[in-house]
Amino acid sequence: MIIKPSIRSNVFTNAHPEGSKAYVASLIEETKQFDPIKGPKNVLIIGGSSGYGLASRVALAFGAKANTVNVSFERPPKNKKTGTAGWWNNIHFQSFANTLGTTHKDFVMDAFSLKTKQQVTDYIKTHLGGVDLVIYSLAAGARPGEDGNLVKSKILPIGEKEEGKTIDVAKREVKTLTLEPAEEKDIEDTVYVMGGGDWQDWVEYLNNEAALNPQAKTISYTYIGSEITYPIYRGGTLGKAKEDLETRAGLMDDMLRESVNGEALISSSKAVVTKASVFIPQMPLYVSCLFEVMKAHNVHETILEHKYRLFKDMVYGSLRQTDPSGRLRMDSFELNENIQKETMNLMTTLSDAKLLQLNGTHDFYKTFYAIHGFGLPNVDYDQDIDLDAYAKMKPE
Repeated sequence: MIIKPSIRSNVFTNAHPEGSKAYVASLIEETKQFDPIKGPKNVLIIGGSSGYGLASRVALAFGAKANTVNVSFERPPKNKKTGTAGWWNNIHFQSFANTLGTTHKDFVMDAFSLKTKQQVTDYIKTHLGGVDLVIYSLAAGARPGEDGNLVKSKILPIGEKEEGKTIDVAKREVKTLTLEPAEEKDIEDTVYVMGGGDWQDWVEYLNNEAALNPQAKTISYTYIGSEITYPIYRGGTLGKAKEDLETRAGLMDDMLRESVNGEALISSSKAVVTKASVFIPQMPLYVSCLFEVMKAHNVHETILEHKYRLFKDMVYGSLRQTDPSGRLRMDSFELNENIQKETMNLMTTLSDAKLLQLNGTHDFYKTFYAIHGFGLPNVDYDQDIDLDAYAKMKPE
């Protein structure tokens, strides 16, 4: 089977097993360029199969020689369907991590489920004793409600509709995207799915089961962003979910300080390319222009570099940068006044055609394809993939 990129309405419907292997390998090679991290020994990552969660796992496994446990819900290959990129990322991470002499376990399960929390906690207590760090990096669009029915999040503005531009990745053209304002239920549902409720459930469960080591930490990621993305990101339903996340971090911080002399942290990350980026008005063009400017000023960081600096300097180092709300400000390079001014200038003065020609826009495309296993160097995409043989591979 020859696997070529399949994109429908800006959503990849497939992934490439060998390309995903090359992507994970590239993250590991980046890690090897940095000094070791004096960090945690046992780490639980909820949502560690892609994005910031995967970058965190690689940074700590290969940079701090930590044992890692990952919880992620991914689809395996079946018939002619390739499975999700996260499925392959888990498998290939395991194949590379097997050389480290440390322990790495994947639970391909629903992170919201109590059954999952029980099984993962039992494994941690049996095989690791306890964890030093809990990373919550889950990017789910739905969560089972108390009645068992799925509650779905909606990334919408609040108060009035929002219109902006996005990039059609398949056609390589700029399109206008209009989002109608959220209703009250949309806000409630998005906070329920994407807020801090499940993160708090995990930490409280681990704490009650005595599965947190002394001085254990937990961290989740937020995004504040610039003025141009504020109406839909921080000022919309997603922003309400992030506010809930940050409020619950404060509650957990009090609990952890009392129970294990630990702490709960929020890190405000930089803008990156994610699977959801293309559905947020202005975000693809903002990220493209931002990459252009940050690279020109030599302050651009890859997703791996960003998370490596977080753990080395701020979580386990002595170079913390915090704001009055106590958030770790990893986004200081992005929000530098001059960087923002130049980024806004590109977005507001260049034509759509010229925006598409920026190196930063090509970086956006490249990253968007790479996270699905496509466009990686030294991968033969004309190779006939025996998907039946690949389907026998499973995360350990």
